[in-house]
Amino acid sequence: MSPSLFCTLAVGALAIPSIVLAIPAPATFDSQITGNAAAAVDRSVKARATPIKILVGNDDGWAEANLRQLYADAQQAGNDVVLSAGAKNGSGLGSLDVLYGTVSGAEYSSIPDGAPEVGFNQTDPRLNYVNGTPVATIANGLNELTKKFWNGAKPDIVLSGPNVGSNLGAVTLISGTVGVANYAAKQGVPAIAFSGGDSGNRPWTALQPGDVSHLYSQLAMTITNQVTSSASFLPSQVSLNVNFPKPSANCSNAADYKYVFTTIYPSSTAIKCTESVKTPAEADVIASGACLVSISAMGSDKLDVDPATQTTVFNKLKPILSCVNV
Repeated sequence: MSPSLFCTLAVGALAIPSIVLAIPAPATFDSQITGNAAAAVDRSVKARATPIKILVGNDDGWAEANLRQLYADAQQAGNDVVLSAGAKNGSGLGSLDVLYGTVSGAEYSSIPDGAPEVGFNQTDPRLNYVNGTPVATIANGLNELTKKFWNGAKPDIVLSGPNVGSNLGAVTLISGTVGVANYAAKQGVPAIAFSGGDSGNRPWTALQPGDVSHLYSQLAMTITNQVTSSASFLPSQVSLNVNFPKPSANCSNAADYKYVFTTIYPSSTAIKCTESVKTPAEADVIASGACLVSISAMGSDKLDVDPATQTTVFNKLKPILSCVNV
């Protein structure tokens, strides 16, 4: 989403915290989790008696490489996964809920013109498209696909993305990726919106072993596994806004990354990670140039949650978190 387009969009009476732009200092680690916490979480997840029901979606479209890799990795981990996403790219449509009718001009020619508004992949019926906005596609997943695959039961969690491009600060208000997670949370389903700083749109046919889609999916699954490692995944109507930086020579493997609890806005009241480290803003963490993943807790209004709720989410994520000064 270009800054010029964002500036032309009205947000009604919603009060947006002021945004402070600053050049961050290099990241320094005050403290961090020791031991192989992620591996321990992974072992506990694999030991579950029943698979987790996961509904995945995005705003870049059902044929986007990042989404298909996350779908595949979530399945590979033993989860019960269904995909519901748009026939076309719906970036920047926020929480708009609209169906478009018969398909025309599907992304990457993945669906023939004239196809029905709603359909699925003949080889893998768990890959579903909807010719509509991102929220319309996830609504179809929650309201219709749950009947087909889970006897009407809700998914245990909704994963949105990873988006092609970051969703930081006020951009979250118009992000379709965030809109998907926000909609799910309002329906009582825990949800996470993932976004990556790498900005190249690609079809699923372009996936290569070890590419950026694989990296982002591995990072996303680490967070998902931690959230779902114990009961009460997230507080009611709370979703997570997660951003990955663009990969670099020093940040090319999942093991290179640290996970940092953040706020969406720098002006929000924030808890402390330690006595000497205040929770940073997500944009500052991503701008630091370090191998850092930002994780913010978002309320139903798409703004930062209150400090008490931040503490609840922080404690849930604590085994994978690092405390960082940026």
